[in-house]
Amino acid sequence: MFDELEGKLIADKYRVERLIRESDSGDLYHGKHDITGQPVILRILPRALAMDARWAKAFLDSARAAASIDDRNVLRLTDFGTDSKGTVYAVHESVNERTLADLIADETNLDQAKALNFAVQAADGARAIQDKGYVHGDISPENIFIDGDEARLLPTVSSSSDVTSRKTSNYVAPEQLGEFSVTDERSDVYSLGAVIYRSLTGEMPAEELVPMSAFRQDLHKQIEPILSTALARSADERYQTIAAFAEDLKRVRDEVTPSKASAATAGKNIWQTAFIALAGIVLLGGALIYFTTGKKTDPETAMAVDVNAMPVQPIGPATGAQEESLMKFVASTDATVLDPMLTPPGTLAGGDDGLNPWANGGAPPIGAPAPMGGVIPPTGMPPAVYIPPGGQTVTVDPSIGGSQFMPPEGGVILVPIPASTPEPKVESTPKTPAANTAAPQPTPGTATTGPKTFATPQPKAPKTTKPATKPKSGPAAETGSPSGTQ
Repeated sequence: MFDELEGKLIADKYRVERLIRESDSGDLYHGKHDITGQPVILRILPRALAMDARWAKAFLDSARAAASIDDRNVLRLTDFGTDSKGTVYAVHESVNERTLADLIADETNLDQAKALNFAVQAADGARAIQDKGYVHGDISPENIFIDGDEARLLPTVSSSSDVTSRKTSNYVAPEQLGEFSVTDERSDVYSLGAVIYRSLTGEMPAEELVPMSAFRQDLHKQIEPILSTALARSADERYQTIAAFAEDLKRVRDEVTPSKASAATAGKNIWQTAFIALAGIVLLGGALIYFTTGKKTDPETAMAVDVNAMPVQPIGPATGAQEESLMKFVASTDATVLDPMLTPPGTLAGGDDGLNPWANGGAPPIGAPAPMGGVIPPTGMPPAVYIPPGGQTVTVDPSIGGSQFMPPEGGVILVPIPASTPEPKVESTPKTPAANTAAPQPTPGTATTGPKTFATPQPKAPKTTKPATKPKSGPAAETGSPSGTQ
């Protein structure tokens, strides 16, 4: 039979390559689509059974039901039928040909976490079949394909009324044996329980179930009670649904594989933390961009202009250069040029308190405040920079108590003149006034050398006026010395 099918074309499009294994539900072969080259798994009903119409019909009905199932733990069926040569076939997607039976043969007493993981996936596949109203009816290690950590169930679907559902496998439930077999959801529970027992102990379950602790001591304490329930001889004493059986298996699997669950959770937490950090950076960057570009202020528009404000000239370091140049300018400039730049006549240079030394005319000395209401020269020169050559005399009424510019009781205030100022020639030296006499007059023809002293004269003493000599009246007035008398 092997020689007949290997290399043959089925249904004019599937090329048979090599046998995987024989089974009464159909022999499995590796093959490929002859046009597309896509690898496939071919399940072909043996020719001796295909000649029986009942077996052929049961096979095609099972294939039709399996084609309606779409689950990750069930090997997907893509095509089925009978070709022109009478070959009854079904086509499944390609998968690793390694089965759980091969794994058990290579690794006696599988790791409990690995065995339970495969069992849970097979249970999920069986539940997907039952959700469509069918039962698998032939769960065995040979029908569970292993690909890495994934298990996929080959869908040999049957119904409880099928007479051809009778199996001779060691994994079938007791009610499936005998002349009047019954197959239902609880039958799949028993078959899967037997598969797990074999995976963990390396032995088939007997009619009297041998405790699993007799084979190994490292199993979870809940595994044996779960399998004892699933392998009960009476269907009524088992799990009544494959879903309930799967829930208990998942709970134990998660407990015996904490590292895997923790790693998954840790990985998830790492990604969550990375996402939160990235989101925080994006939000912070967006906020910085928003406040530095979208919300930036323009100083020209943000600051209101004070129309009453006075211009402010920045003050540079005090070097004395400006003052020195100003002194040179004053010394070298004719008074007639500077006269228009002086404070207008009758204008107070610094205040109206009556004590201003420049209130009676003239110009304030260099460095004095600019005159209030004064005129700024067109040339930009500071106001009040000219000092008349003859000095300036200010008379202060003693009754007002003096001022900050002269002592209350008289005296002389010396006003320094810069050294660069040329020494004026004085034609006369004032005499020191005598007490109770009039102010001294300069003596013509005398001259002095040296810097000129600006003196503030003492208040003048009141003049003593002699009474006019009235002419004598009467005879006395007319009487003189006798003529001729000396």
